Amino acid sequence: MDCLRLAEALLEARGRQEVFRRALAALEEAGVIRCGEAYWVGEGLSLFQMQACRTTCPLVAHSRTLAEEALRRGERVEEGPFVALPVRQGAKTLAVVVLSLKEGQKPPEALPALLLLALKRPGLELAGRLLTAQEEERRRVGRELHDGVGSLLTAALLTLKVAEKRPEKLPEARKRVAEALEEVRRLSRELRIPLLDDLGLKEALARYLETYAKNGLKVEAHLEVPPLPKEKEVALFRVVQEALTNVLRHAKAQRVRVRLWREGDRLFGVVEDDGVGFDPEKTPASVGLLGMQERVQSLGGSFLVHAAPGQGTRVEFGVPL
Repeated sequence: MDCLRLAEALLEARGRQEVFRRALAALEEAGVIRCGEAYWVGEGLSLFQMQACRTTCPLVAHSRTLAEEALRRGERVEEGPFVALPVRQGAKTLAVVVLSLKEGQKPPEALPALLLLALKRPGLELAGRLLTAQEEERRRVGRELHDGVGSLLTAALLTLKVAEKRPEKLPEARKRVAEALEEVRRLSRELRIPLLDDLGLKEALARYLETYAKNGLKVEAHLEVPPLPKEKEVALFRVVQEALTNVLRHAKAQRVRVRLWREGDRLFGVVEDDGVGFDPEKTPASVGLLGMQERVQSLGGSFLVHAAPGQGTRVEFGVPL
């Protein structure tokens, strides 16, 4: 693999999680690995997962054990196609990456050194947290304004133009403006999620799903949610919220199923509908899907969409706890 390309990918990273995500993505794009995971070494040599694979990945069953062994030894550990590489600064291990190598491939020799350089950039973590939080919220508000308020106001404007010659259309124009105003109010309410502050993610989602079910859809929910840091609760609430919004707008579904569950040191989620589906190969990723992916990846997790025409859509995600 061209290490210069890997170094360039890491240069733009704005936080620890993005360093690992960019490194693993570059290795996958270069055909070196099938997938990979990353762990940060905390106090007491505890491992905190920073980047996780999907539920179906064979690496999941071996990853933490290999990472712990590499941390204990302070050197590379291999098991079949899997290899764990410690990222060390002197005698201290800062992180461990665990890779699932493609047949005949080896990780770049310079990978640990490049990761160390990226991780030790001054101000990396603080700048990353601030920028990520700001940009995620701006993108979300931008999507809501464009998709919701923007379309309603456009419809109102077109109706007003017609009403210039046909005054009987004025009530319809008033209705459109009222809908846009209600959408602005809804967006204002959703900029903050008071239920999360008071009740936590599980109860906040349960209450939200009750409201969502009033749209005529049958909702099946199975929520097993352990206590989480507030930033994770907010991000995961937004992911589920966006997935359900897409179902309402595009799926023409009759039933939607939402499931969150803990498995080991990860939280997995699924939002699945029985709607019209789509062809991922022919349909460009929407702003909403990209936003969900960005939120999940910012937590060190993985995001996957299964869809086919006439067969509904299934959104899967998994994040480290």
